[in-house]
Amino acid sequence: MAKRPADVALAWRDDEGEGVSLSCKHSRPSPGNGEGIVANAGAPKPSPNDGGAPTRTLPHRVRSVSSSASSSSELSRPATETNKSMPPRTVSSLSGGSIDGDVPTVAGQKRGRDGQVPTSAGQLTRFVNARLLQRDGTLVAGTLTVDVSASLIVAVGLLDKEHDENCGDAVHVVDCQGHILSPGFVDIQLNGAYGVDFSNDGGSGTGLSAEDVLRVARRLVETGVTSFCPTMISSTRQTYRRILPILRKAREQQQQNGSNNDEERGANILGMHLEGPFFAASKRGAHDLQHISNPDKGISSVEDVYGLRKHSVGNEMQGMEDIDIVTLAPELPGALEAIQSLTSNNTHNVAVSCGHTEASYEDGIQALSNGATLLTHLYNAMNPFHHRNPGLMGLLSSQAKLEGMGLNRPFFSIICDGMHVHESAVAMAYRSHPDGCVLVTDAMAGQGLGDGTHSLGNMSVSIKGDRATIYGTDTLAGSVVSMDTCVKRFRAFAGCSIGEALLCSTLHPAVVLKRHAQNEASGIGRDAPIGILEAGARADLVLVNDELDVLSTWLGGHRVFRRKS
Repeated sequence: MAKRPADVALAWRDDEGEGVSLSCKHSRPSPGNGEGIVANAGAPKPSPNDGGAPTRTLPHRVRSVSSSASSSSELSRPATETNKSMPPRTVSSLSGGSIDGDVPTVAGQKRGRDGQVPTSAGQLTRFVNARLLQRDGTLVAGTLTVDVSASLIVAVGLLDKEHDENCGDAVHVVDCQGHILSPGFVDIQLNGAYGVDFSNDGGSGTGLSAEDVLRVARRLVETGVTSFCPTMISSTRQTYRRILPILRKAREQQQQNGSNNDEERGANILGMHLEGPFFAASKRGAHDLQHISNPDKGISSVEDVYGLRKHSVGNEMQGMEDIDIVTLAPELPGALEAIQSLTSNNTHNVAVSCGHTEASYEDGIQALSNGATLLTHLYNAMNPFHHRNPGLMGLLSSQAKLEGMGLNRPFFSIICDGMHVHESAVAMAYRSHPDGCVLVTDAMAGQGLGDGTHSLGNMSVSIKGDRATIYGTDTLAGSVVSMDTCVKRFRAFAGCSIGEALLCSTLHPAVVLKRHAQNEASGIGRDAPIGILEAGARADLVLVNDELDVLSTWLGGHRVFRRKS
């Protein structure tokens, strides 16, 4: 690259951080809250060959998962737990590095110097003066460069002299003012929000629409969420057949709209989390008893209830490729066969979670042996821990035993709203298995509506703060907590570091979904990893302060939310 002439004029930003022309070589901090300087150092216009719209990158699922500890695949266990033999990664080592320590090569693309991903001229944004979240939970000062045209992180490291002198060639600079830059939050269990219920089939009025789902996605970025799994509770067969195509349509529309305007795209709509209906009736919680059933015929029962056939042609039925997680009770007749088929690489490749269950400790081991990797909302809707009958919770502290059997401890999701689980129980679970903790909101349609009485479906709900009750009672109506609040409370409850709390809402859920590593078969610009700050990953980011307030949210390198001063 040619060096920028020394006599370049400097034009500082206005109060909103826009309209800046600034050479990186001469950049300096600017006072203010959140992000500081947002600079554009002579960025050229996109080439006519670009086709007018940037290539979108879609979060993907890696097609390999194993419950065997001796397997080369790490995807059924926390990424941090599989790399104990590797030294802690510094910011400079992250440039070009992947979650397993190898350069995440991308099919059809050659790496440049230092393993960086090739970029498109005039489309770079560089985040400077940031503390970057690493996969061991540490925060290290450094820089992160994004190719906005590809929505990818292309370099992570220290800003050396050569980069400093040459970054004037079309680099848009964001001064993070020492705040924390993290991957965007990933919520793998969201039943609804902002008045939208993802299980609403229209029985009580107007049913769910694709626009409803997109509206939720656009609002979630305010809470730092950049990817989420729309979650359905136990429903009728007709409801599954209506709702699943709507979610497919919403995902397709999001990708089409995002190609033209990433700022309006909203959080990535991932595959669905189907919570039920294969539950123990006694542990159904708020799920309707008339919908609860057994998977007696294994995977055939699952496909029949959901109305799915993987290779269906010429009708509205969708395949398992639209589903990321299924929660079921592993002790039910046919459940183990269903788990084995759902998690198989050669068939469905869905993550299976154990929940709403009477499963014993031994039942849990059988579920892990057949491919289950997650426990749904730990403590809730499962047998309590007992010193002679530990139940599923006993799996979290059984590392030695499970490793001796060739198995890994499961991940566990937990709701940190201060009501579903006591803070001491949160701390106990985290200390038992910190690498397996996944924060979820498990929020229902009342999230984001504010205090007051709201009609949600056929139920009247009173909301005060983060507590939602059925009107006129003290009965919890579900969670209305947001993910950023969950992260804050989790850190306080667990007594962990900021970085460790962030991992539970970024890397850990991404590993559960098998979306944290590059899929070489997909090629550059498609199926980019999420949940990590590494070259080749999707540039979905959240900037937070030390109090874990969300200062700004970025999708594909575009800022989609900024906190008001």
